[in-house]
Amino acid sequence: MSTTFITILPEESPVLTSQLTSVKARTDKSKVQVKVVRDPSGDSDDFFSTTLYAFNGIVELSALGRLLEERFIAKDRIYDEISITIDGMESVFTAIYCEYVLGADFDYAGCFWSASASGIVHSDSCVCLAHWNNGAASYRVKVVGIGPDGRIAMVERDFTRNQSSLWVSFSVSEILRFALNQSDVETNDAIAKVSYFAISYGDMQKIFYVVDDPQYLLFRFRNIFNAPEYLDVVGTVKRKTVADRDTAVCSGLTRHYNRVVNRTYEVSTGPLTLDQARAMEQLIASHKVELCTDDADYDILVTDHTCEVDNDDTSLTSMKFTFRFAEERPTFIDSDMDVFCHATSKTFSDHFTAEFA
Repeated sequence: MSTTFITILPEESPVLTSQLTSVKARTDKSKVQVKVVRDPSGDSDDFFSTTLYAFNGIVELSALGRLLEERFIAKDRIYDEISITIDGMESVFTAIYCEYVLGADFDYAGCFWSASASGIVHSDSCVCLAHWNNGAASYRVKVVGIGPDGRIAMVERDFTRNQSSLWVSFSVSEILRFALNQSDVETNDAIAKVSYFAISYGDMQKIFYVVDDPQYLLFRFRNIFNAPEYLDVVGTVKRKTVADRDTAVCSGLTRHYNRVVNRTYEVSTGPLTLDQARAMEQLIASHKVELCTDDADYDILVTDHTCEVDNDDTSLTSMKFTFRFAEERPTFIDSDMDVFCHATSKTFSDHFTAEFA
């Protein structure tokens, strides 16, 4: 009897890594060699091999999904072709990175691989979308707002993006400039104020509501599909600095040693929609989070959080989390409270008038 697969992996359609619990094979040998290769037709990344010993004629490779997820993170991949070889018998399939168990109605080719179906954005923030490539490079953007006459107005156009990186990004300001007739592309209809815009790719669509908060924090994180995503967070930021040290007496003088300075930032959000809450949960649980400022993007670590959602219609959902910079030493930025928060407007834009002087 030769070695044969008991677990049949689909070759026609991709499978989520959260569905790959184990792979079993039947063999008449006491032990077999196993090899897992990522992208066998391209990079041929032979990243895992081992020996499995049979029990009652069956060998099993457990936690295959976790194994692939770790490699996808290391290689910055969202999906890839995978080859599993057990004792010379090969099975080839496509795996999509997914940390959560999704419902049976999830259609990998019919939606963006995003934390939520809608989002809140500001005029100087960004949008990043990942999805299954259907071969087209055109994205339809529809913008809805208020015209000069006070009526609802809509404009739309196609944007072209390169999908070689498995995801695409849009600048909100680029979309707003087009909608407000401030770019080289004429909209025909004039929009005085943008309310929201929708980005479509085939049957996929995600809506973004444009708001104008005085300040907000912009985070970039990897969602449950290992896809980069931006999240605008409106709320208050409290900086906490703790200096830990030991003391010792040397030559009759007390001195400090082993000084460690920890600086953390506590963020308390404003009211959140359910879609915002879902995105916030994925940000807090993400394996990679960055704080995007006007000067640079900083790797951060979420160290504590309060992430609770209830079904009480009389209360507003809000969340709280604490982060610190990934650098061991405190990161010093002049007036960091202002640098962190993207300021779309100032509370006071001029000097006080005479009656307040």
